[in-house]
Amino acid sequence: MNENNLFHEKIANWEDWGKVFQSIPAFSALAEKIYRREKLPFSPLQNLTPGTNAVFRSGNTVLKLFFPKESGLDPTPDFQNESAVCGHLTRQGLSTPRLLAQGLIKDTYTFFYLITEYIEGQEAGDFLAAASPAEKRQFVRELKEILRTLNRPAEGIIPPIDLLRRAQENSRLSRLPPALAEEMRQRVQALDLSNRVLVHGDLTGENLLVTSEGKAVVIDCADACLAPAWYELGPIVFELFRCDSFLLREFAAEEDGFAEKVLDSVCLHDFGADLLRTAAEREKIPCFSTLSEVNRFLTEKLS
Repeated sequence: MNENNLFHEKIANWEDWGKVFQSIPAFSALAEKIYRREKLPFSPLQNLTPGTNAVFRSGNTVLKLFFPKESGLDPTPDFQNESAVCGHLTRQGLSTPRLLAQGLIKDTYTFFYLITEYIEGQEAGDFLAAASPAEKRQFVRELKEILRTLNRPAEGIIPPIDLLRRAQENSRLSRLPPALAEEMRQRVQALDLSNRVLVHGDLTGENLLVTSEGKAVVIDCADACLAPAWYELGPIVFELFRCDSFLLREFAAEEDGFAEKVLDSVCLHDFGADLLRTAAEREKIPCFSTLSEVNRFLTEKLS
């Protein structure tokens, strides 16, 4: 290891990355160098809600350092997706942090990075947990407007991926009862994936902020892809709304076949299996064993 390098932790696998990605001491010197390079004012790092990458607040900005390839995964698609989509959404007028800088820095490892403006706000999951019916209703209206702006054709913004193959080969299905996993694979084969638009892909309670003025702000576009608009529903229903009946009824009002679209989403979504498993744990019910059980669960929540 070069003694002149600024990052001194060892990353040889995903477990190593998990031990260090929230460490302010590990990344401070490297972060300061990045800010000097980008001619942006640097302030001591502060932790933000942990995710997959190393994300810190620095003054009025947010620095995201993507996991290096030595972790066992390739960071390039996530970096390219997020940088392209962030700029696109800003041009579309969507409320999202402005992209201030992007690039890569070679140190002990090569890190892709993004710097965006910091927006003060409460995570939507926490906001909704304590919100009044009127506040929930207003949030749903804002979310629908966000989706109308976001879910539009966007060929050429990001490269397409083979959603069907990814769903069929999804290793997360092994965490579900085998019969349910196989049923999900079979359902995916019959889905019409021709009408693809830009989707965020991870609209959870952590990836939407609510400002003090009550405005919803979209963050973290690393999982964006081109997919049918209903691809958004799994994370919205199971993680953002956490299956709250009031929110579900407000969101699904006058929409035919809503529960079936949610099923399509969890079957196709990269994290669909985890969404189902986590929902059952949260509801303190046995893990779903068939899609019919999931459908009944959703129907009861919607009634």
